[in-house]
Amino acid sequence: MENLIVATNAVIPFMVYIFLGAIAKKFNLVNENFLKEMNGVVFKVFFPFIMFNNLYDVDFGKLSGARYVEFAVVATLIVIIASFVLVPLFSKDNRRKGVITQAIFRSNSVLYAIPLAQSVFGSEGSTMASIVVAFVVPIYNIASVAILEYYRGGRVSYGKLFINILKNPLIIGAIAGVLFNFLPVTMPACLTLPISELCNMATPLSLFVLGGTLHLSNMKKDYIPLTVGVLLKLIMVPSILSVIMANLGFRGNEFFVVFVMFATPVAAASYPMAQSMDADADLAGEYVVITTVLSIATIFCWILVLKRFGLI
Repeated sequence: MENLIVATNAVIPFMVYIFLGAIAKKFNLVNENFLKEMNGVVFKVFFPFIMFNNLYDVDFGKLSGARYVEFAVVATLIVIIASFVLVPLFSKDNRRKGVITQAIFRSNSVLYAIPLAQSVFGSEGSTMASIVVAFVVPIYNIASVAILEYYRGGRVSYGKLFINILKNPLIIGAIAGVLFNFLPVTMPACLTLPISELCNMATPLSLFVLGGTLHLSNMKKDYIPLTVGVLLKLIMVPSILSVIMANLGFRGNEFFVVFVMFATPVAAASYPMAQSMDADADLAGEYVVITTVLSIATIFCWILVLKRFGLI
């Protein structure tokens, strides 16, 4: 019951933000054009600060010798590459290929993995999850930018593709974060505080916009990519990684903090990114909503199964 409460508490705030956006749209407090413009602001202004903050705060020295962190990074890269190779086999629309690909590998780990690890393993689990998140989330964002940019242009030179990736707001935020991380000075609180506040605003705003622009009627025609993506995201990928980690000897908190990076819902950031990069934003939003709702049940069941087999 405690695990179910934790999963539910992680999901409810997301649903509140989405619901408020839908209500605001229904009562004409906002219109869709305004929301789409706001979505661009979220992507170009708020999310780059998340990238900056993640990479500015990370202690790169902790990667050495942390076997679970190394596994999480390698596993993330493998899932990204496998998704990129497999998705075109069942989807021919370039606007959808990138969306489906990032839905498979990109998790809302910041708002799910850390509180779940805290619930199951206490402060030690929370600390370990935070370290994994610091290394994996930038990979999510950089890979998503590269993949969506690749599919946006169709056939495009690698030089132009590389330039477009470098010009992306998230990549600019990431580069700035790394540079400031290695500077021999620490930013004062008068700068870190507003950056932190801007980061905190990003997810609620993006979900509010999602609620106001989501067209639920599209889910019926999108049932095939939705079914495939959701099954891979919440069931298949976590299952395969669980078997691999178990055979490699991972147990307890190390097993769990890596596991939840892959078993949590699709990241809310995937929606504004898809819309800003000319991908199928409706499908991206549907992935966020459906996986967020279903994760209440899947995370609860996963915790029970992992405990049953003595893995956590």
